[in-house]
Amino acid sequence: MRPVIWQALKWPATEYFTLQENGAGKIASGCINGVKEEQPFCIHYTIELTPAWQVSSFHIRQEGLTPTELKLTSDLNGHWFDKDNNHIDAFDNCIDIDISLTPFTNTLPVQRLPFELQETRMLDMLYINLPDFELQKVSQRYTRLGLREYLYENVITTFAATLPFDEQGFVADYPGLFKRITY
Repeated sequence: MRPVIWQALKWPATEYFTLQENGAGKIASGCINGVKEEQPFCIHYTIELTPAWQVSSFHIRQEGLTPTELKLTSDLNGHWFDKDNNHIDAFDNCIDIDISLTPFTNTLPVQRLPFELQETRMLDMLYINLPDFELQKVSQRYTRLGLREYLYENVITTFAATLPFDEQGFVADYPGLFKRITY
């Protein structure tokens, strides 16, 4: 797959994203540089995925004056563990993750789950708010509106967006937040 570049629209930032397949599944990698709320950031993330698009682990690293790092692993049954293998029960039942600074993670439930037209699914997500590295469990709703169009809804904040997906199943644009740069 060719690299994807997303431009943030509400703050100055750009992401360079790649997805590679290996014998065990896929590795999604992103490098996001920018400024949000007057805080410059350079963030690298890697997400290890099974062939069925389940997140087995993720690693997020921020460079700068106060480097920050987060690595969690999943047992693929909705249980998450920190770098010392301690179970984090606050995130039980979260299969997918949602990283705030990238539209890629909206691809995960769409690729992982079969959706019929007009079908809605409610999902518990492990949400990572960057660049602050705040983690929380959030309820999100996805509804398939068309062949390559889904309605995303954050149940708590009532934020909603209609997301177009490309022929490979990736978020093409995220109205008001991200725009894919083609080359």
